[in-house]
Amino acid sequence: MSQPALRYTDVSLTDGQSARWAGAMTTPMMLAVATRLAAAAPAAIEVASPATLQQCVARGEDPWQRIGLLRERCPGIALRTAIALLTEHGRRGIDVLPTEAVTLWLRELAQRGVSEIVLIDPMVEIARIAPVLKAGKALGLTMIAALPFTQGSTHSDDALREQAAALAEAGATRVMLRDEAGLMTPDRLATLLPALRAGLGTGPGATPLDLHLRCQTALGPMVALEAVRIGIDGLDTAFAPLANGASVPALGTLLKSLRMLALGTPASEHTLHAVGEADRLLAELADRHGFAPARAWVFDLAPYAHQLPGEVAALSMQRLAELGLTHELHAFANECALIRSEIGMPPMLAPFAWPIAEQALQHLQGLPRYAELRPGVRRALQQVHGAAAGNIDSTLLQRVGAVPKAAAPSLTALRAAHPTSDDAALVLFLACGVAPEALPAPASPDALRYVATTPADALLAGLTARAARYAQLSVQGPGVSIQLQGTEG
Repeated sequence: MSQPALRYTDVSLTDGQSARWAGAMTTPMMLAVATRLAAAAPAAIEVASPATLQQCVARGEDPWQRIGLLRERCPGIALRTAIALLTEHGRRGIDVLPTEAVTLWLRELAQRGVSEIVLIDPMVEIARIAPVLKAGKALGLTMIAALPFTQGSTHSDDALREQAAALAEAGATRVMLRDEAGLMTPDRLATLLPALRAGLGTGPGATPLDLHLRCQTALGPMVALEAVRIGIDGLDTAFAPLANGASVPALGTLLKSLRMLALGTPASEHTLHAVGEADRLLAELADRHGFAPARAWVFDLAPYAHQLPGEVAALSMQRLAELGLTHELHAFANECALIRSEIGMPPMLAPFAWPIAEQALQHLQGLPRYAELRPGVRRALQQVHGAAAGNIDSTLLQRVGAVPKAAAPSLTALRAAHPTSDDAALVLFLACGVAPEALPAPASPDALRYVATTPADALLAGLTARAARYAQLSVQGPGVSIQLQGTEG
């Protein structure tokens, strides 16, 4: 019997643009490129994640409208969404989302044409994962349970195999090994994948195994090739302008490399052409809006110390550069590792990773250690998301004190408190912490139409709006010469 074809899921619109363009891709931009992405025929396209929900709301966009419109533009392609059981917004009582709240989230997604869910609980608490898996499957959704990969004595091959088996037993349709910090090496993969396979069963009834890995250490593309050689069922990839670095491997390069090595089912010329066209369109978008060009990061050992997930690593590198502290990268990495050990060894994923990075950046700038506690670090110390895996520094623990356990509000209570809000708005309140009354309304069709403006166009528009205040405006620069005559005076 032949092996099923490898599934490629495109995460360009979620993790790709978050890691490479700091989440700057607007809904009109996504709608403008969606058809071209779908033409490359991935098994699925990821259209939303906790990070992109926050980005949408912060920009004044309606994320539900975005998902619905992407559904229209990607006919025949499965849509996937990542959801998280732990939140970052810090509202009391909803640091951990209860099952009924997550079920409501799943129902809203299913109604909008999403068919696949990546369920993320960085602490892998089966007791809170299992009922959500059951609820999602009852709605007809493909439930992909995330298995986080980090470095440490508690993440041996045997420990991860047991967790994978527990996720499959809990009802996961698929299990996804998620290497958010790009720490995997080919040697580690060679022992880990067979161990995970053993935990997920063999034969027709085995639970499929997927892989999501970042490229912070520059080893991601090599590890992806090795995963295909050993035998992985699914891979997350992105189109080239949104790949590599803090993002996932590039689909086009991976397909060409697999063909060169005679691994897997060779991609057709039609597929390679469609991938190339999507790469070109996204590169034009990046150039037009001044987004950072795609560049692979060089190999460095720092990620093995800080273990920050892709988007947080990218944002931290940006902050170090802005502060003139790029040369302190390894000091920053070691400080992240030290803070993590002092607050109980939480997994270096949301909602823990960015507060740890923020705390490390404060210390690196000369502020006495823990002179200020980042709110997310305080919540980690208070263990509001669950019991700490390691020992907590006694001085820090005494400083923050215990926090009374607050029950999550029921949906009945939320509906009573916000009688004019629909369930979709309540989901965003729970996931993002934004009051339902403050959420953006759906945009008009005209507002969603993408207008291909260049930085020079934006400059001209801005100058034109101000020209009336001046007798004359003149701007000269490389390739730009603008002369505007004012109307006042």
